[in-house]
Amino acid sequence: MDDLAHDHIRAFIARTRVSEMKSRGWRVLGTGEEGSVLMEGPMLAGRAAVLDAPIGGIFDDLVARALERADARDRMTARRAA
Repeated sequence: MDDLAHDHIRAFIARTRVSEMKSRGWRVLGTGEEGSVLMEGPMLAGRAAVLDAPIGGIFDDLVARALERADARDRMTARRAA
């Protein structure tokens, strides 16, 4: 495991998904814990895009909703004060 490949990712994968990951070009490096296997596979295409919008843009949606709730709360507070 000393031969680190910079264009690859290492992750613990559930044993039930090993065959699927092998078909995607991943290889088994060793055993993991609790029914997992340590595997190494190719770097995800568009890794920079994944980091720019974590979890597929869900974070942006959550922030937008939180801001809407905060604005609504501020409007309610301003109405009560008036």
